[in-house]
Amino acid sequence: MIVYETENAFILIAQHDHARVSGDLVSAWRDELFINCGLREELIYAAYEHDRSWIDLDRIPIWNDAVNSPFSFRDYPGNIRFFFYSKALDQLQSSSEYAALLGSVLYTALAEKIRNEDTVPFVEREFARQSSIIERLQVDVKLLQMHAKALILCDELSLFVCMEQPGTPRERYEWFAEGFQYWFGRSGPSTLIADWADERTIELEPFPFSREVESSLPYKKVSKDDIAKYGISKAYERETLREHKLTFRRKN
Repeated sequence: MIVYETENAFILIAQHDHARVSGDLVSAWRDELFINCGLREELIYAAYEHDRSWIDLDRIPIWNDAVNSPFSFRDYPGNIRFFFYSKALDQLQSSSEYAALLGSVLYTALAEKIRNEDTVPFVEREFARQSSIIERLQVDVKLLQMHAKALILCDELSLFVCMEQPGTPRERYEWFAEGFQYWFGRSGPSTLIADWADERTIELEPFPFSREVESSLPYKKVSKDDIAKYGISKAYERETLREHKLTFRRKN
């Protein structure tokens, strides 16, 4: 679950719904990412499905007493999280080995950032999965790295629209105030800047997509009064699912 707090409520966004925004972005990427590789649909599939491990975990939110907030993907217990990561990657691999490879690269990059006793066995298993798939499919590692970086960027852009209220100035973001790593410029690695133009429009510079990208983000706004009255699980269940329309466009 992705969670942020307002004065009177918590906004809860299911991870698999956030992944749909990532998929919409990857689907619009400029064609040079896919030239002569035959992997366009695999990469798009990986983007839409990369957070399917959270489908069951997000069905019922859990309260974190330590911070007086629902558990989010940032603080969810690792022993549970990484079990579901592995389970989802097994399922994904049965449909698309290349999509599972990309999902594994994404998850291990995250796990390495929060390295602890829960992440070590997970990372070791996933490195073995990656090596096996790369060898079996004879994957072009440079192409894999480019696809993984595009997936990570689109995942982070989707997090940008989920982690704070729409319209929040970039400078107030804990993770993205300085922008996003961008590996696709002709002069080498640089920075992509994202800013809200209004409460539904995000402007990007540089712009890696072939067109403006329309997407939508389902969410629930759960009041603190209802949480106090019913508990987080019942309050979440009672709340109606809402939708926020989004447009990603080139900065004017």
